[in-house]
Parts: sequence; C-alpha cells; structure tokens
Amino acid sequence: MYATRDDITAIYGAEFLEDITPADVADPNGAIDEALADASAEIDGYLSARYDLPLGGQPKVLRRPCIDIAAYVLANSHTRLTDNIETRYTQATALLTKISDGRVGLGLAEPSSAVAGSETGTTSGADFTARPRRFGRGRG
Repeated sequence: MYATRDDITAIYGAEFLEDITPADVADPNGAIDEALADASAEIDGYLSARYDLPLGGQPKVLRRPCIDIAAYVLANSHTRLTDNIETRYTQATALLTKISDGRVGLGLAEPSSAVAGSETGTTSGADFTARPRRFGRGRG
C-alpha cells in the first residue's frame, strides 16, 4: 500500500478518519485498511500503463493520492461524501493520469523503463538518430 492509517491521521487528523469510517462496521481498522488497499490497486491501474509493477519502493508522491482515494472510498460507502473529498479524489486521479502519460514523474525513486524499438538499449525514454549532413561550411 502507498499509505497507512497513520498517514491519514497525520494529514487530516483522527476526527476526520472517524467521520468518514462507517459506524456500522464491525472492524473500523479493517475497513480503513481495505480502502487503502483499494486505493493502492486503483493507483496501480494508472501506473501499469507506464511502469512495471510492483514498484521498487514507495514513491512519496503517491502517498497523498492514496489517502485521498481511500477517503473517497470510505466516505462514498456511507453517504459522508463531501465536495471537498470529491475534489481531492478528482485531483488525485488527475495527477495519476499525468503520471501514467509521462507528464509527471514519481520523484527521486523514478523507475526506468526500456524503450521498445530502441537500438542503443537506453532507458531514458528518448532515442535520436539523424542522417549525415549534406550542406554546411566548407563543403562544396
């Protein structure tokens, strides 16, 4: 998982977590863990378009989207969904879309991926070739 219950509490507080956790659940901690697992699976769905999974390590940039998606899952399950939680979910999925498109990276723990069709075996994601110059200074 990309986040923990302690991460949610550290960012939003224990009261927030209690508010969005269904009261009729026998094991509230289990419900939270399941929501975090669901959020991590959703994140992996986005990342699988660009990266080999599982990732080596847990990039810190994925912690907040995991928390916001898990909060959305918990709040949506028992009508505690607010505009704020929905906005955070929308922002989290927008970030994940940018990551899967390659417009945003995962930070310092950025895994490299080989480029299909690259003759040089580079892992940078770019491979350039050019024809020899035909015209230039000193050429007739």
